[in-house]
Order: sequence, then structure tokens, then C-alpha cells
Amino acid sequence: MGTNATVTPTVETLKIQRTVFDLTAFDDVKLVKTIPAPTPVKSVEDALAACGNDVTALLAVINDGLKEKARDAAYEDISGFMVVDENGETTETPYTGTFADDKKSKLINLGVLGSAKMFAGGAWDSLSKEEKRAKKQMAVDMIRANPAMLASLQG
Repeated sequence: MGTNATVTPTVETLKIQRTVFDLTAFDDVKLVKTIPAPTPVKSVEDALAACGNDVTALLAVINDGLKEKARDAAYEDISGFMVVDENGETTETPYTGTFADDKKSKLINLGVLGSAKMFAGGAWDSLSKEEKRAKKQMAVDMIRANPAMLASLQG
């Protein structure tokens, strides 16, 4: 007297998170996207096919490795990322901004820090965390207010 209900298998997904420095907003933007996890392999043939029939790659890749490979590929592709709001909640808003690559982000951060230290007038080491944060915000505000600096960074 059981039911003949069909059970739909749940599809495993992977959540990828990334933070980019948006050159238009001149601020960090936290992004997130969800992708389907690779199908778990059930045979050596499946595993070999999943590795492009490369035996060496098959030996190096296990199911968790396949998940990481998918995460890495998704991380590099900015499409599909959703903006995370200030409360840490994922919104339904896709990211469409222009972001700085890692190299440019490091340079910008160094520039912001250098300007913040200049605003501190040599007293940087004696400032509290809040005071340092305020000086960094002053530096960011200065850069945001300078169209020539923004254009240079965005180009």
C-alpha cells in the first residue's frame, strides 16, 4: 500500500564567492554565484572522460578535485556573479561593473594606504583602528572625487 511517488534527485551546487575592486564605484564589491557541481564519476571510464581522456590528469583528479576545478573556472568568469549586500545577503542583482584585476587592486590599495599615511601626518603608528580606517576613507574619497585619477585607473 505504498505510494508510487517519484523521487527527484537533488542537484549538488557549488557556491563561488569573490571580491573585486569596482573601478566605477571605486570600492570593493562582494560577489557570489552558484553553479552545478560536476557529476560524480561512477567508473574509471567516466573519470577518464571527465579528465579529457588524459590518464595523468585522471590520477591527479578525484571528485573533490573536480569540484575545485569547476570553482576555479567559475571564479575566472565574472558572468553569473551576484552582488552581496552590506548585510552579507546575496541579492538577485548580477554584477555588471568594471573591476580591477589582482595586480591593479594591489597598486590601488598601496596608493590608498600611502595617502592615508600622508593624511595622518607621520602619526600613523599611533592611530587607533578607527582613526586609520577614517584616514583610508579620506584617501578613497579623494580618489573618487578626482575624475583624472579614476579615468587613469579605469583605462
